[in-house]
Amino acid sequence: MSSKYLTNDDLHLNRLSSIFKISKIGYSVNNEDINVIKVGNGNIKVLAWSQMHGNEPTSTKSLLDFINALNNNEFLNILNACTLHLIPILNPDGARIYTRENYNKVDLNRDAKINSQPESRILNDYFLKIKPDYCFNLHDQRTIYGSDNDLNPSGLSFLSPSYDSKGSINSTRSKSMYIIEHMYMKLSSVINDRIRLYNDDYNENCFGDHFQKKGSSTILFESGFFENDYNREETRKYMFFSLVIALELISSKINDKVEADTYELIPKNKERFYDIILKKVPIDGSIINIGINYKEILIDNSILFVPYIESIGNLDNFIGHKEVVFPINHLKIINSKVFKIGSKMDESLIKSLKI
Repeated sequence: MSSKYLTNDDLHLNRLSSIFKISKIGYSVNNEDINVIKVGNGNIKVLAWSQMHGNEPTSTKSLLDFINALNNNEFLNILNACTLHLIPILNPDGARIYTRENYNKVDLNRDAKINSQPESRILNDYFLKIKPDYCFNLHDQRTIYGSDNDLNPSGLSFLSPSYDSKGSINSTRSKSMYIIEHMYMKLSSVINDRIRLYNDDYNENCFGDHFQKKGSSTILFESGFFENDYNREETRKYMFFSLVIALELISSKINDKVEADTYELIPKNKERFYDIILKKVPIDGSIINIGINYKEILIDNSILFVPYIESIGNLDNFIGHKEVVFPINHLKIINSKVFKIGSKMDESLIKSLKI
């Protein structure tokens, strides 16, 4: 399963062993099943959901990798300590048409308090039903993130969401911060300088903030980007490790009074990258740089990476995952109409520049 296109058709839940209890907990706007997988016998309840945004399948694949490991009788210590409630695809309509939003064009992660959509109500109702000790909110993030500290893209990002506008810390939030510290320390020796903290702006309509406020220690997991890994297979591997590390720590029964001493020292996400930067492009008498990012577009059940112009300027503070110096022999074709913010890159120009 290396494709970026992942729908309910790819879950194959009927192949799981009898240790898993699979329940249909509702339907999407367009009448697709939303399922939860329950596994484990422990007293610690963990609720994890993925693909709340339909075009963010990497963390779903990591979650499925973890489920397959459990199916092969691995990590029994976790199942002895925890009962896991796993929703692999919360937004199956968005997954089907590869959009962030659901079928009604609503961002489910801005609907936690309003509860206007069936998918949001399903998640909220299930949360209230089981009252989990921990929540894992699984996402993908864009390729644009790095940090001020180094030149590497953000491979993984985490966050203990705020539960109020002051960014207060109580025992509930402190536990999720402590888990993130632990993941950071465990993974930093393997993927140096590629782990970040996600943006901590409080939003009561986001599910992470919402559930943290309701008393469940909540962690945002963001699958990022490793060099030249646009299908996110490298990211998938390390997100799997993150899930295991977090759950093994939780299984050791974290004390309610833990303090997160180094959480704030983890580098913060910052927009630092473009997928491509065309350098030294002569336009209208000036030499400038062009920032280009890929848009992921679904065509015939495959995801195509189509380059679009995002920015025009000096871009001195940005890095390209690929940087191409514009050759002098292309001067004859350059005018201001060739490069326009928001426009798709000309395919003949892409080929000639060997992008």
